[in-house]
Amino acid sequence: MRRTLLALLLATTPVRLSAQEAAVPPTQTLPSDVRRLVVDRWNGPNEFRASDRAEIGENSEVRGNVSVLRGPLFLAGRVTGTVVVINGDVILQPTARIDGDLIVVGGDVDGLASARIGGATRIYRPALAYREEGDRLVALNDDGTASEENWWRRLERKRDGNWSEAVRIVQAGAYNRVEGLPIQLGPAVQRLTPWGSVRFDAAAVIRTGTSFAADRADVGQVVRGEVRVGRDRGIGIGGQIFDTVEPIEAWQLSDLETALAAFVSRRDYRDYYQRHGGKGSLTLYGARNLSLTGSYGAERWSSRELRNPFTLFNPDRDWRDNPTVDEGLFHLADLALQFDTRTDAEDPWSGWLVSADIEHGRGHVTSTAAGSDPVAFAAGATNEYTRGFFDVRRYNRLGPSGQLNMRLVLGGWLGGDELPLTRRLSVDGPGALPGFGFRGLHTGFDRGNCNSTLNGSVSAGVPAQCDRIALAQVEYRGDLDLGFGGLVDGFPGRYRRAHGDVNWVLFADAGRGWLVDQPNAVAGSYGSGVLPPLSTFRTDLGVGLDVAGIGVYCAKALSSPSEPLNFFVRLRHRF
Repeated sequence: MRRTLLALLLATTPVRLSAQEAAVPPTQTLPSDVRRLVVDRWNGPNEFRASDRAEIGENSEVRGNVSVLRGPLFLAGRVTGTVVVINGDVILQPTARIDGDLIVVGGDVDGLASARIGGATRIYRPALAYREEGDRLVALNDDGTASEENWWRRLERKRDGNWSEAVRIVQAGAYNRVEGLPIQLGPAVQRLTPWGSVRFDAAAVIRTGTSFAADRADVGQVVRGEVRVGRDRGIGIGGQIFDTVEPIEAWQLSDLETALAAFVSRRDYRDYYQRHGGKGSLTLYGARNLSLTGSYGAERWSSRELRNPFTLFNPDRDWRDNPTVDEGLFHLADLALQFDTRTDAEDPWSGWLVSADIEHGRGHVTSTAAGSDPVAFAAGATNEYTRGFFDVRRYNRLGPSGQLNMRLVLGGWLGGDELPLTRRLSVDGPGALPGFGFRGLHTGFDRGNCNSTLNGSVSAGVPAQCDRIALAQVEYRGDLDLGFGGLVDGFPGRYRRAHGDVNWVLFADAGRGWLVDQPNAVAGSYGSGVLPPLSTFRTDLGVGLDVAGIGVYCAKALSSPSEPLNFFVRLRHRF
């Protein structure tokens, strides 16, 4: 009863914490993993989010996550996702239903015995110390500094250029075998306004492997800006000009993973080309978890030469050649859709992630890639194509400590002329089919990268040459439950528990690439409306241990038993 009266008093007299007041640490500090958890939930996709008193009525249903800061939250209806309340109380009515977890930090819960909670209930008495940066929260330590998070996540956020910092002067890109370390030097500014936001970023790209060479000054640049009207829903108008080096395929491994593999072990899992041009974009934000972006621009593609950047180990090992590309000036129209209902972008318990991208390109090819037979086209010709890429992921929570996650990737040629080499795909290596070696040489037609030895030679660098790919991945994740626990005061049978930092993973993959209507590659070519038989797909099976986001895995090819057992490390979940 006292809790209910206190909550009603708070409801009529909202308490607002300034950034300075919120930065004062509580007498008892929250564990660091709990700080990260609740801040990530607040900053992540939410169907319903409030900064003060919030109420969800008996006949209301929120299809997604709910996050409330300061509160209190009065809940009588249904929430299909997870409910997070930071530094506030929760008052549950008997009709309240939460399909996911209930997480309360710095507050209390009333009515827990009569409500229906599908997931775990976690209640932490200490308040969260934080500061607000726009509509984001930053957790603070006892000394008022920003709460520590995994170092690779900090680097990835900087590399992604997601405007997370108000002003940035230096940003490092992904270490690679054609640039060394690309360093972006310049300002990045973001300003929130009552009607939306304004963002601007300009930088010179200094490449440690080439910018200081005596024969030429290889310095790139990138300038971009965006004006956004609206916060959770609205429209964004942006543009950029660039002279950068980009990977041909970036969907398999993260930038940080490929950079560390190159710097530490002299193994580069990507191929690169030069992009020089500009484009404009229009983005529609229908909701916090849905966006549609259309863009149009012109850019010149050219090949990049292999360099010999420094590595920690294996200095005498030769780098894999960086393949040449089909060069020319292309005009590109692109339409990209993203739908994200994951509970957390880094460590999702449940939800969907759907990414769809369709690109139409038209250009004049001045130079074709060396040795790209049987898919070469004549230099000087006009090339016009349409390509699509679709990535669908589903995360399913099966219980307090179990997940079943699935992913389907489809991509490649949709129509028009043959795809330039910069738009071709592959499915081999640790990011796709880890049971098979990356860019391995196989007799005949390779179903991972679509290279062929039928003519007695393979293109330098063994580039990705598939017209189309299909990949299915499934994994089961189980929590080893090595974290802390204990009864929540006043609620027998309910346990205080954070998401486990140690997980075992069992996974399986199936996929292949193929060519479309290529008479010179009979073994790997199919008609435009034909899916290769499932019996021809590569398959593998593996197991791993994920410790706080660092995964150590081993995988074995099933469809090709002669392939050796492969061990690999990931700095984040496989997908």
